[in-house]
Amino acid sequence: MKKAVLALSVLMSVSSSFAQDCTLEEAQGIALVSSVEVLNETQCRAKINGVKMFSPAYNCPLSLDEVLVSGVIINCNRVHEGRIDGIFYRDNSKNDSNIYLY
Repeated sequence: MKKAVLALSVLMSVSSSFAQDCTLEEAQGIALVSSVEVLNETQCRAKINGVKMFSPAYNCPLSLDEVLVSGVIINCNRVHEGRIDGIFYRDNSKNDSNIYLY
């Protein structure tokens, strides 16, 4: 019984040391844009209707479903031929749940 408790405590301490505090969720991708809504002089919200490529980060992945539902805040000049590409990210350290494009 003592060995089991010791093994469990070691396992818990090791797993907690590898836990990530995902303040920045990311994914690399190429997305097809269905519409663009102008937010201000430089920023627009691109609504996504599909992806050509989407690769979530290994440590702190950004969900494709969230990108499809919420859209992506971009510089208005980033849409080329109905698509956008780059690093999609959400910064969880801010009080902002928007997804942006690097």
